[in-house]
Amino acid sequence: MTATNPTIDPGPDDRIAAIVRLRSATRTYGEGATLVRALDRVDLDIAAGQYVVLLGPSGSGKTTLLNIIGGIDTLTSGTVEVNGSVVEDLDRQQLTEFRRANVAFIFQLYNLVPTLTAVENVQLIAELTGGGRERSVAALAAVGLGDHIERFPSELSGGQQQRVAVARALAKDCPVLLCDEPTGALDQASGQQVLDLLGELNREHSRTVVLVTHDETIAERADRVIHMIDGRVDGDRAGAGAPIAENELSR
Repeated sequence: MTATNPTIDPGPDDRIAAIVRLRSATRTYGEGATLVRALDRVDLDIAAGQYVVLLGPSGSGKTTLLNIIGGIDTLTSGTVEVNGSVVEDLDRQQLTEFRRANVAFIFQLYNLVPTLTAVENVQLIAELTGGGRERSVAALAAVGLGDHIERFPSELSGGQQQRVAVARALAKDCPVLLCDEPTGALDQASGQQVLDLLGELNREHSRTVVLVTHDETIAERADRVIHMIDGRVDGDRAGAGAPIAENELSR
Protein backbone atom coordinates (compact mmCIF):
# COMPACT_ATOMS: atom_id res chain seq x y z
CA MET A 1 0.00 0.00 0.00
CA THR A 2 1.31 3.47 -0.88
CA ALA A 3 2.17 5.58 2.12
CA THR A 4 0.62 9.02 1.69
CA ASN A 5 -0.21 12.10 3.65
CA PRO A 6 -3.83 12.75 2.66
CA THR A 7 -3.64 16.40 3.73
CA ILE A 8 -1.15 17.29 0.97
CA ASP A 9 -2.51 19.37 -1.89
CA PRO A 10 -0.36 18.47 -4.92
CA GLY A 11 -1.21 21.74 -6.68
CA PRO A 12 1.55 24.19 -7.61
CA ASP A 13 0.56 26.78 -4.97
CA ASP A 14 1.49 24.30 -2.23
CA ARG A 15 5.16 24.58 -3.22
CA ILE A 16 5.23 28.00 -1.57
CA ALA A 17 4.56 26.51 1.87
CA ALA A 18 6.48 23.24 1.56
CA ILE A 19 10.25 23.54 1.91
CA VAL A 20 10.60 19.73 1.70
CA ARG A 21 8.47 17.74 -0.73
CA LEU A 22 8.69 14.00 -1.46
CA ARG A 23 6.61 12.09 -3.98
CA SER A 24 6.65 8.27 -4.25
CA ALA A 25 10.09 8.39 -2.61
CA THR A 26 11.55 4.88 -2.70
CA ARG A 27 14.98 3.65 -1.65
CA THR A 28 15.90 0.01 -2.03
CA TYR A 29 19.09 -1.93 -1.39
CA GLY A 30 20.03 -5.29 -2.86
CA GLU A 31 17.91 -7.25 -5.31
CA GLY A 32 15.82 -10.37 -5.59
CA ALA A 33 15.53 -12.28 -2.33
CA THR A 34 17.84 -9.79 -0.59
CA LEU A 35 15.89 -6.70 -1.66
CA VAL A 36 15.31 -4.28 1.23
CA ARG A 37 12.88 -1.35 0.94
CA ALA A 38 14.34 1.28 3.24
CA LEU A 39 11.76 3.76 1.92
CA ASP A 40 8.56 2.58 0.30
CA ARG A 41 6.75 5.13 -1.90
CA VAL A 42 6.65 7.92 0.68
CA ASP A 43 4.63 11.06 -0.06
CA LEU A 44 5.38 13.87 2.38
CA ASP A 45 5.41 17.67 2.65
CA ILE A 46 7.18 19.64 5.38
CA ALA A 47 6.32 23.31 5.74
CA ALA A 48 9.00 25.97 6.06
CA GLY A 49 9.59 26.68 9.73
CA GLN A 50 8.10 23.45 11.06
CA TYR A 51 9.71 21.39 13.79
CA VAL A 52 9.17 17.79 12.64
CA VAL A 53 10.14 14.58 14.41
CA LEU A 54 10.55 11.32 12.48
CA LEU A 55 9.67 8.70 15.07
CA GLY A 56 10.10 4.97 14.76
CA PRO A 57 12.10 1.91 15.73
CA SER A 58 15.48 0.98 14.31
CA GLY A 59 15.12 0.00 10.67
CA SER A 60 11.91 1.95 10.10
CA GLY A 61 13.47 4.17 7.42
CA LYS A 62 13.65 7.42 9.37
CA THR A 63 17.42 7.93 8.99
CA THR A 64 17.24 6.98 5.31
CA LEU A 65 14.55 9.62 4.86
CA LEU A 66 16.71 12.20 6.64
CA ASN A 67 19.68 11.35 4.42
CA ILE A 68 17.55 11.61 1.28
CA ILE A 69 16.36 15.08 2.30
CA GLY A 70 19.96 16.09 2.97
CA GLY A 71 21.29 14.81 -0.33
CA ILE A 72 23.72 12.32 1.21
CA ASP A 73 21.74 9.36 -0.13
CA THR A 74 19.83 9.01 -3.39
CA LEU A 75 16.38 7.71 -4.27
CA THR A 76 15.89 4.54 -6.28
CA SER A 77 12.70 6.10 -7.66
CA GLY A 78 10.44 9.05 -6.95
CA THR A 79 11.31 12.68 -6.33
CA VAL A 80 12.56 14.88 -3.51
CA GLU A 81 12.50 18.66 -3.65
CA VAL A 82 14.16 20.82 -0.99
CA ASN A 83 13.89 24.60 -0.98
CA GLY A 84 13.04 24.60 -4.68
CA SER A 85 15.80 22.19 -5.80
CA VAL A 86 14.85 18.82 -7.30
CA VAL A 87 17.65 16.89 -5.64
CA GLU A 88 17.78 13.86 -7.97
CA ASP A 89 18.36 16.19 -10.94
CA LEU A 90 21.59 17.61 -9.49
CA ASP A 91 25.04 16.52 -10.64
CA ARG A 92 27.84 16.00 -8.12
CA GLN A 93 29.00 19.63 -8.06
CA GLN A 94 25.44 20.94 -7.89
CA LEU A 95 24.70 18.52 -5.06
CA THR A 96 27.67 19.85 -3.10
CA GLU A 97 26.40 23.39 -3.59
CA PHE A 98 22.89 22.31 -2.62
CA ARG A 99 24.07 20.85 0.69
CA ARG A 100 26.24 23.87 1.37
CA ALA A 101 23.38 26.33 0.90
CA ASN A 102 20.33 24.45 2.16
CA VAL A 103 21.01 21.89 4.89
CA ALA A 104 22.99 21.58 8.10
CA PHE A 105 23.43 18.30 9.97
CA ILE A 106 23.67 17.41 13.65
CA PHE A 107 24.52 13.78 14.29
CA GLN A 108 24.56 11.60 17.40
CA LEU A 109 28.36 11.73 17.32
CA TYR A 110 29.61 15.28 17.41
CA ASN A 111 32.07 14.96 14.50
CA LEU A 112 34.37 17.68 15.82
CA VAL A 113 37.96 17.97 14.66
CA PRO A 114 40.00 17.16 17.82
CA THR A 115 42.95 19.37 16.89
CA LEU A 116 40.78 22.48 16.41
CA THR A 117 39.32 24.68 19.13
CA ALA A 118 35.57 25.13 19.50
CA VAL A 119 35.57 28.35 17.52
CA GLU A 120 37.79 26.83 14.82
CA ASN A 121 35.42 23.87 14.51
CA VAL A 122 32.50 26.22 13.99
CA GLN A 123 34.45 28.50 11.67
CA LEU A 124 35.42 25.53 9.51
CA ILE A 125 31.75 25.12 8.58
CA ALA A 126 30.70 28.77 8.74
CA GLU A 127 33.19 29.68 6.04
CA LEU A 128 31.35 27.41 3.59
CA THR A 129 28.53 29.96 3.52
CA GLY A 130 30.57 33.14 3.76
CA GLY A 131 30.81 33.37 7.54
CA GLY A 132 33.96 33.80 9.55
CA ARG A 133 35.24 34.06 13.09
CA GLU A 134 32.78 36.78 14.12
CA ARG A 135 29.77 34.69 13.13
CA SER A 136 31.32 31.62 14.76
CA VAL A 137 31.93 33.41 18.06
CA ALA A 138 28.34 34.71 18.02
CA ALA A 139 27.01 31.21 17.37
CA LEU A 140 28.95 29.77 20.30
CA ALA A 141 27.70 32.56 22.53
CA ALA A 142 24.15 31.77 21.44
CA VAL A 143 24.50 28.17 22.66
CA GLY A 144 26.04 29.23 25.99
CA LEU A 145 29.68 28.55 25.15
CA GLY A 146 30.94 32.12 24.86
CA ASP A 147 33.55 31.43 27.55
CA HIS A 148 34.74 28.20 25.94
CA ILE A 149 35.57 29.24 22.39
CA GLU A 150 39.29 28.47 22.66
CA ARG A 151 38.87 25.05 24.27
CA PHE A 152 39.57 21.85 22.39
CA PRO A 153 36.93 19.09 22.18
CA SER A 154 38.84 17.02 24.75
CA GLU A 155 38.39 19.87 27.23
CA LEU A 156 34.60 19.90 26.80
CA SER A 157 31.91 17.59 28.16
CA GLY A 158 29.75 15.55 25.81
CA GLY A 159 26.90 18.03 26.15
CA GLN A 160 29.21 20.94 25.43
CA GLN A 161 30.62 19.19 22.37
CA GLN A 162 27.11 18.67 21.03
CA ARG A 163 26.40 22.35 21.66
CA VAL A 164 29.43 23.15 19.51
CA ALA A 165 27.80 21.01 16.81
CA VAL A 166 24.57 23.03 17.22
CA ALA A 167 26.57 26.26 16.99
CA ARG A 168 28.16 24.95 13.82
CA ALA A 169 24.71 24.42 12.31
CA LEU A 170 23.61 27.89 13.44
CA ALA A 171 26.69 29.55 11.95
CA LYS A 172 26.20 27.79 8.63
CA ASP A 173 22.94 29.74 8.31
CA CYS A 174 20.94 27.18 6.31
CA PRO A 175 17.13 26.97 6.20
CA VAL A 176 16.87 23.23 6.99
CA LEU A 177 18.43 21.57 10.03
CA LEU A 178 18.61 17.75 9.97
CA CYS A 179 19.23 16.01 13.30
CA ASP A 180 19.93 12.28 13.62
CA GLU A 181 19.47 11.17 17.26
CA PRO A 182 21.29 14.32 18.47
CA THR A 183 20.87 13.45 22.16
CA GLY A 184 21.55 9.72 21.84
CA ALA A 185 25.04 9.93 23.36
CA LEU A 186 24.17 12.43 26.09
CA ASP A 187 22.96 12.24 29.67
CA GLN A 188 19.45 13.47 30.34
CA ALA A 189 20.40 16.98 31.51
CA SER A 190 22.74 17.60 28.57
CA GLY A 191 20.17 16.17 26.19
CA GLN A 192 17.52 18.57 27.48
CA GLN A 193 19.87 21.51 26.92
CA VAL A 194 20.49 20.47 23.33
CA LEU A 195 16.76 19.99 22.68
CA ASP A 196 16.08 23.43 24.13
CA LEU A 197 18.64 24.90 21.74
CA LEU A 198 17.06 23.17 18.76
CA GLY A 199 13.69 24.59 19.79
CA GLU A 200 15.22 28.07 19.94
CA LEU A 201 16.74 27.64 16.49
CA ASN A 202 13.31 26.70 15.19
CA ARG A 203 11.34 29.47 16.90
CA GLU A 204 13.78 32.36 16.96
CA HIS A 205 15.78 31.73 13.79
CA SER A 206 12.97 30.23 11.65
CA ARG A 207 14.92 27.07 10.90
CA THR A 208 13.00 24.06 9.65
CA VAL A 209 14.03 21.24 12.00
CA VAL A 210 13.69 17.56 11.06
CA LEU A 211 14.79 15.33 13.93
CA VAL A 212 15.10 11.54 13.98
CA THR A 213 14.42 9.74 17.27
CA HIS A 214 12.83 6.66 18.77
CA ASP A 215 11.99 8.53 21.99
CA GLU A 216 8.33 9.58 22.41
CA THR A 217 9.21 12.21 25.03
CA ILE A 218 11.50 13.98 22.56
CA ALA A 219 8.85 13.73 19.86
CA GLU A 220 6.35 15.65 21.96
CA ARG A 221 8.47 18.80 21.73
CA ALA A 222 7.78 19.04 18.00
CA ASP A 223 5.07 20.74 15.94
CA ARG A 224 4.53 17.53 14.04
CA VAL A 225 5.29 13.86 14.65
CA ILE A 226 5.62 11.48 11.70
CA HIS A 227 5.58 7.81 12.67
CA MET A 228 7.53 5.49 10.40
CA ILE A 229 7.48 1.72 10.09
CA ASP A 230 8.96 -0.55 7.41
CA GLY A 231 9.95 2.40 5.24
CA ARG A 232 6.45 3.91 5.23
CA VAL A 233 4.68 6.79 6.93
CA ASP A 234 2.43 5.03 9.42
CA GLY A 235 1.04 8.12 11.14
CA ASP A 236 1.21 11.91 10.95
CA ARG A 237 -0.03 14.00 13.85
CA ALA A 238 0.46 17.31 15.59
CA GLY A 239 2.94 17.36 18.46
CA ALA A 240 2.58 19.23 21.72
CA GLY A 241 4.56 22.16 20.33
CA ALA A 242 2.25 22.72 17.36
CA PRO A 243 0.68 26.17 17.01
CA ILE A 244 -3.07 25.65 16.97
CA ALA A 245 -3.79 27.83 13.96
CA GLU A 246 -0.57 27.61 11.99
CA ASN A 247 0.24 23.91 11.68
CA GLU A 248 -1.72 23.58 8.45
CA LEU A 249 0.15 20.69 6.86
CA SER A 250 -0.36 18.53 9.95
CA ARG A 251 -4.14 18.71 10.23
